[in-house]
Amino acid sequence: MNQTTYSTEEILELVRECGTGNEIALQKFFDHYSQDIYNFPIRVFHLTEDDASDYYIYAFERLKSGKRFKSFVGKSSFKTWFFSVLRNLLIDWQRTKREVKTQTVSKVNQEGKEYSTIEDEPDKRADALATALDVSDQFQSVLSSIKMENRIVFKLSFIYYLHLDPDELRSIAEKTNRSEEELRVEILKLREDLSNREEENLKMEDKITSLYLNILDLKEQKKQKAQGDSVEAQYYKERLDHALAKKYEQRKKLIEKKQKGHFLVRTPYREIARILGISEGGVSVTLLRVLEKIQKKMHSVAGES
Repeated sequence: MNQTTYSTEEILELVRECGTGNEIALQKFFDHYSQDIYNFPIRVFHLTEDDASDYYIYAFERLKSGKRFKSFVGKSSFKTWFFSVLRNLLIDWQRTKREVKTQTVSKVNQEGKEYSTIEDEPDKRADALATALDVSDQFQSVLSSIKMENRIVFKLSFIYYLHLDPDELRSIAEKTNRSEEELRVEILKLREDLSNREEENLKMEDKITSLYLNILDLKEQKKQKAQGDSVEAQYYKERLDHALAKKYEQRKKLIEKKQKGHFLVRTPYREIARILGISEGGVSVTLLRVLEKIQKKMHSVAGES
């Protein structure tokens, strides 16, 4: 990945321009520092790539206006100041996540199947992520309307489910100076690697079902052993209540991950960045924009039909 090298003076001038809200300067800044932003929570706080991508969007949205750059006055190196900003943003992001009310409530639909709702604003990206598995003509039509370079990022993100068209593969080959055959072999290997992640996702699906059955079993035990006011009944009640609370919490966390699209097999951003020769942060932002656009267009088409 080619990255422009800036001198200390050029970086300070770039930061000063960012502080004025200069869009060209901000674009140059994110092109140069997006990898630092994306890798920061992974290297410093050992977060997962999924969390790192969510954090990148959070940080990008709060830095893109340029206002925060005004607080840099040169008393320390820019990198020291910038990492301090990233740390504070990370703390704010984690606090925001903790403060969100996410109590899971079990309900039953018209077919008699149990489902779970979370008392929170739904993650709009989760709905859009689910469309990655939708191979209907409607979805394919919406996807084909996305600008090719952005569509390629989306398809590579879900390459386990989707396929690159010949013109898309040709476009990557031309921009990266690689042969189409070399890219085909690399993508095939990537799919094989991702199949292991799919197996893990299936295990998580099975675990949700298993936890539900465990909860039913514990409730039945509670009916049988924890009735009455005897010391033995109270002992069983406390023990079973503790076990139930633990199972509910485990199941809630898995359902939250599923609803946010974490059970879909997504290609690591570093792999997409390597194939396309762009930054991980660039992949993250592009994917977010494409997901929002697909969701909006799918809803529009659904409203017309």
